[in-house]
Amino acid sequence: MKKLLMTLSSLTIALSSTTSLVACNKGDNSGGTGLDVSKLSDYDWTQDEPNFVGYANLNKIEKPAQFDSTGNIDVKKQASYVNYAEFNTGFKTSGDVKKQGTTGTPLNSHFLPNGNYKTATRQVPAPEVYDQENSILDWSVNNDRDAKYNISRIPLQKVTKTAKKWVSSQNKNIKELNMGVMTEHTSLATTIVGSNNAYEKTTNNYQYTDVTVAWAGAYDEGILIPPAANEIQKAHINGTKILGNIFLDGFHGLKKPILRDFLKKDSNDNYLIVDKLIDMAVNYNFDGWFWNNEPNGELPNGTVLDYKVTIEIMKQWNEKVKKSSDEKVKNLILYSYKNYGSLGLNEDTGYTPSDPEAVELYKNSDAYLSDFGHNVNDQLNFFEHNNIKPEAINKLFNMYNVGEWRGSNQFYDENVIGTYDVKNLAYKYSKENNNYNNHDQVYTYDYAKEDVGESAPIASSVSMFASATPNDIAAKLVNKITDSKVSGIDKQVLKLMYTNYYEDMLYTGRHRSISEDDFGVVTRGGALNTFNSDNKVSYGMGNIVQENTVLNDENESFFTNFSTGNGRQFASLNKDGSITSLDDYTWSNYNIADALPTYKWLITDKDGKQVDWQKVGGFYDYYNPYLKGNSISLGSDFDKTNGKVQDFNLGSTSDSYDWWIMGANYSKNKKKDVEFMVKTSGDVKTSDLKVVYDTDKSEDTKVASANLATVDKVNSKAEDQNGWYKVKATIDSSDTISKIGLRFNGGKGSVKIGQMKVTNSGQSGLVNSDLPTSVESELQIKRQSGVNNYRLNFSDFLKEDDLYSYYEIYADYDGKMVRISESNKKDHYIKNLNWDCKNLYIKLVNNSTQTVKWMNLSL
Repeated sequence: MKKLLMTLSSLTIALSSTTSLVACNKGDNSGGTGLDVSKLSDYDWTQDEPNFVGYANLNKIEKPAQFDSTGNIDVKKQASYVNYAEFNTGFKTSGDVKKQGTTGTPLNSHFLPNGNYKTATRQVPAPEVYDQENSILDWSVNNDRDAKYNISRIPLQKVTKTAKKWVSSQNKNIKELNMGVMTEHTSLATTIVGSNNAYEKTTNNYQYTDVTVAWAGAYDEGILIPPAANEIQKAHINGTKILGNIFLDGFHGLKKPILRDFLKKDSNDNYLIVDKLIDMAVNYNFDGWFWNNEPNGELPNGTVLDYKVTIEIMKQWNEKVKKSSDEKVKNLILYSYKNYGSLGLNEDTGYTPSDPEAVELYKNSDAYLSDFGHNVNDQLNFFEHNNIKPEAINKLFNMYNVGEWRGSNQFYDENVIGTYDVKNLAYKYSKENNNYNNHDQVYTYDYAKEDVGESAPIASSVSMFASATPNDIAAKLVNKITDSKVSGIDKQVLKLMYTNYYEDMLYTGRHRSISEDDFGVVTRGGALNTFNSDNKVSYGMGNIVQENTVLNDENESFFTNFSTGNGRQFASLNKDGSITSLDDYTWSNYNIADALPTYKWLITDKDGKQVDWQKVGGFYDYYNPYLKGNSISLGSDFDKTNGKVQDFNLGSTSDSYDWWIMGANYSKNKKKDVEFMVKTSGDVKTSDLKVVYDTDKSEDTKVASANLATVDKVNSKAEDQNGWYKVKATIDSSDTISKIGLRFNGGKGSVKIGQMKVTNSGQSGLVNSDLPTSVESELQIKRQSGVNNYRLNFSDFLKEDDLYSYYEIYADYDGKMVRISESNKKDHYIKNLNWDCKNLYIKLVNNSTQTVKWMNLSL
């Protein structure tokens, strides 16, 4: 997948040339060669967080009247820099050392098989200049001091398909594989502990994604890249599997010597890397690996690595995984890809494979991704001549390349995204329809009725490559803003809004809402420029992929604040039930992201007909969070200078509408208590709100009778949080529940939802945690400038099956508190405290029961 990685590699090369200047310094105190970490300058965090004003400029908050617990932070080691000879954080590049060495920050994991030269982290005598350490074969979760910060604690939530399709064209057998760069750079990344930056890349449409790949890597930064802990947790809470990346990239510098330890065997010809790959997946709690096998680039097979060696390693992986009695091991998966890979057969040579490597990868991995430009018609001979059963065909993924460029122009730009007909990749077609619809080089395929749908004999799965393209569109649009009145924080929020807006189009088409009337086009040739005013063409991945849902019988309870895991403010729950919102507090931390809405965005009128997408649509609202950083909101659009959601106008207030939020598949325990936290404005009356649900029965029972919701005003002391109400109802259904939503009246105004909870009637079903029994700091970095940094480790904190609790950390500042961080993991990091801080304060939020506990920790 060289097209996308060409950009990444150029960034890598630029970074390496900068950091190497530091790595070659000669120390004055030892006479050796290598980096003297003690002489590095303080790290400048503003390059990561350009719009964060610093803790000292935040609002000062009164300390609680009393604490539920007190204690001391046991600092195990204090230093002014990281001594890598004694404190092994493992497998980092010179650029990483420049950041970590002066701050102690844990870094996202990435691995070079042979490790590092010692000179990258310290000075050594001449005989040791070419010595290496941190071989991948020496790695364990216990000897890498960064490893525990990279461990996800959220298990993969069980998902099922919704009990009823949104549209008839959806096929429950078609899977979607999402591939996109979510961490901007492999080196220097600290996303695992969050940042004070409102905008970071992510995806928010997990309901259509069965598997996602944490795309990253470069030959000189890491060819083994586990997904970052925050990415794992956000995917898992939404029920999506996530894979690490094995990236063997011969297009950008991979050489045989780099693979030395990757290819080592024991005396029995077992590849040692297999156990390491299994150990990483199990210990970090992700779901397997995506093997991107293009080690030779444009050169002949075997120039760097013979593909038969790759197949040998895969076979040994399969043998160990499939035969394991450990559930965590036996459920691991391995997906594969090769450059220019094709499953085509050569008819002139008796239907022999045109690409034997691709065939072997397909046979020896759990799923195989074909290269750009292939579809089912290209592969029919392979299926038929290998007697592949129809149900096995969906282990083949054909690629939707959202990252196409035509010259200097992005092909799927803001005018074209959401128009591609993905049926072209999933089904065979019978003939070409030459109706060009007045579009430049656009045509459709004509599908035989029996070849499309759930009973189709051929239906492959589909991958989405460069799924972060909406982030690129957002950056381009926001970068055009020259108005000085639009602040840096406003621009970050605008990037979030544009990204979400265009990402929805990838999955639900240009209307951001799927319809039975949707159609798309197959695009080939030159760039398109005629979609600006064409509102008829709207087609997304969701038109063929049926939604997954975590609201099913496998999960006893459900809770969400619909948090995307970032924001421009942080709304925090207090002990008395009130809410305090800290404004202009930019943050991103996907560790505490939530399960997100199933439907984007499904609103129907009283007759069950979908409302025109131009009248009302859904948005993430970063100005009205109930808790954390955002709510979800219905509106007409968003302001292009600050990202605020604008009111809708639905005409008469006597008309009612249903906002379908979560798909479900509850066939057992069908008496459910449902709660929403809701805020309305304008003509929309909170007193008219009702919880509604649908069943798996026919359309004439689309909105089943729901108990009248009871409405409670939420006690709120913070003025900007007034207006939140609790809407409650009990659903009692004899049929399988397929959807849950909210009914509201029309007029001009808005509806915002900040929280949703579903439990078996009369039962909580939710686990709560308690404060830690002790807190250590395994390392405190105290700089001469007075800046302090702490690696924190908690004991007996956060129960294993507690999915929803999280904590906030505050620091003492002249007798008051400032907010500095948040997480839901047992190991955390506090950076850049530039004053003599005497105390840290932990606020534990048991979100599911709306209870708060405080702990005072002396430093």
